[in-house]
Amino acid sequence: MIQITGLTKVHRRGGPPALLDLTFDTRPGTLTALLGDEGAGKSTAVRLMVELERGRGAALFDGRTYRRLRRPEHTVGVVLETGAWGLGHPGLRAADHLRMLAAAIGAPARRADDLLEQTRLAGVATHRLRTFSPGMNRRLALAAALLGEPRALLLDEPTAGLSPRSTEWFQSFLRSFAAAGGTVLLTTRAPQEAALADRVITLVRGRQVADQGAAEFHGTRLCPEVVVRGPQMGRLADLLLAQGARVRADGGSGIAVGGVARAEIGELAHRHGILLHELADRTTGRPLPAPTLPAGSGRSGQTVRLRRASLPQPAVPVRGALPTRGGPVTASFPGTEPPPSGRPVPVAGPAPAPATAPTPAEAPADAPAPTPGPAPLPPATPGPFPSDRPVSGPDHHRSEAP
Repeated sequence: MIQITGLTKVHRRGGPPALLDLTFDTRPGTLTALLGDEGAGKSTAVRLMVELERGRGAALFDGRTYRRLRRPEHTVGVVLETGAWGLGHPGLRAADHLRMLAAAIGAPARRADDLLEQTRLAGVATHRLRTFSPGMNRRLALAAALLGEPRALLLDEPTAGLSPRSTEWFQSFLRSFAAAGGTVLLTTRAPQEAALADRVITLVRGRQVADQGAAEFHGTRLCPEVVVRGPQMGRLADLLLAQGARVRADGGSGIAVGGVARAEIGELAHRHGILLHELADRTTGRPLPAPTLPAGSGRSGQTVRLRRASLPQPAVPVRGALPTRGGPVTASFPGTEPPPSGRPVPVAGPAPAPATAPTPAEAPADAPAPTPGPAPLPPATPGPFPSDRPVSGPDHHRSEAP
């Protein structure tokens, strides 16, 4: 039995928690799934359970924390995230690697041979680990977790990135382990995989937003639909919409249909002479809304203190080097060399406003009216050729073409 109480992990002070107050328990003979997108806190929860990270809360395995278990490999088998599937030296053979781990925990060598049979690795037992596919590596990791005959399994995304065939085998194996009286706790991102569990706990941004049984999860989070592909999907979509079905595009030449059974779609296409290339059932998950937070509080429910450096500062014109506690402030600009050590570079401030002539109201009454002079010429704009550029100076004259 696994009991989780108030697991909380905050990576930095004042920041949002990676995991907040996760609380649940699992019973023998059941499969429990932690469901959530990437960054929801699933892997953090697993690492907190086996005390690979420090945090608050407690995780008990048969009433004891992981570090207080006398022989943890006989109580819970742990398989961590995808990056930790490579367990041994790539030059080792699979059988030698598993027998070495068995000797380290005091298990007999025949236990390693039996697990190679159970995980369908007996045929590649003499192959080196460098030749293993991702699916074979994960089955070997599962065999290593089962060497001590544990009563519980703790797996972090065991089927991520695997082929449908390997995923199906993993799911069947875990269901049979739970049916034999074991306890299984796994993490996943796929609602379809979580639907195979007896209990689904959903995490969103580190918060536990749902704790549902299998029946409730199927009714509220899963959405059955039919995938149809063929060359005349536009015509079929019009017919299905006329019958009140929900239709959306699915890929370049396919549609996903909801509210109509697969057999009815096939009969409708047959009556209207529509060719079908694929007609299959599929289950998708409905997204959960993000957890609402109280106004003026952070994701942890506590008031957020803004740092001075994070606030926008008003632009203040600087007319020179500013004395600070650590010394004068120096400035550097692109294209300039750095100043010598200890010499601050004065930063030029805004140019002074030009003196303006007095307005007519301010001028003396007997002053003559100003005579308008010639209008100033607009600044010369460089042309597309060097000859069009204005040349000025006492020794330069513009030559005109005859």
